[in-house]
Amino acid sequence: MKRLFNVYYVNYAKVYEIKMMLNNRVAVGQSIEKGKEGEAGINIEASSALDFLKLFKGEAQIGAEAKGGISSKIIETLEVKTTKSIILNEVFDKCNEIKSFSSKVEEGSLVLINNVSLSLINDFELRTVKLFNSGAFKNLPIPNTEGFDLTNLFNSMFKDYAYKIKGSLSSSLDKILIKIPVSFDNEFESSYSVDDLFIGKVSILGIYKGVVPLKRLKNTFEYFSELGSIQNGLAQVDESEDVQDSQYPKNEDKTKHSYWGSNDSTSYHYIDLLAIVQNIRTNE
Repeated sequence: MKRLFNVYYVNYAKVYEIKMMLNNRVAVGQSIEKGKEGEAGINIEASSALDFLKLFKGEAQIGAEAKGGISSKIIETLEVKTTKSIILNEVFDKCNEIKSFSSKVEEGSLVLINNVSLSLINDFELRTVKLFNSGAFKNLPIPNTEGFDLTNLFNSMFKDYAYKIKGSLSSSLDKILIKIPVSFDNEFESSYSVDDLFIGKVSILGIYKGVVPLKRLKNTFEYFSELGSIQNGLAQVDESEDVQDSQYPKNEDKTKHSYWGSNDSTSYHYIDLLAIVQNIRTNE
């Protein structure tokens, strides 16, 4: 099936591996043979070996005269460019198109979901992380931290950071959840940014992983942020032990408001993302 689409994001390593399992051959060229039967005799004027080579460049002089029935053939050799969209198109053909999760979708299914509206969950947090990683605080002096490399600390914490994105389907009330690793340098194709994903509707290609709560998408930065909230909470409790019993019931989770997304009780269908594309319509 021939389709046209614009690629916003593609995890090329994953897509290429799946494509190789489906078919481990990549086309590098194509030959087209054109033929027409007729009665003709071919006279090739080639006075030297150099002129004979001109035949293959279409520069030789060819004359025709009536001789007998033969078949003339022209073979055109075309070079095939292997691009990300070509590889991705082969994976598209093996996808199950999902319009609703009301019917059971098995975990591990290769799925295609069209007409999805996306929105960013960790917007404010993401902008803060990118600000730190841009080097804006590289030479900022911090008291009592001589010899401490703050930049390397943040780089280590942000290695597994990701865009958390939720999506709604136009054909159902189901909610999907995806994440895109933040590399801080050209995560998206064709100079797009994450904000371009939220304009209009897109198509999601990925592997279905089942229903998960938002808090399952945890990373190192959030872990240490949560740990800091716990320590701050315990310090406040130690300073006022006389009100501890009334302020914090024994089995209450004191960190339930400190974790990003912990108050979101929505059940999301998690998609291990392979690509985000925009379908293109033509007049054909």
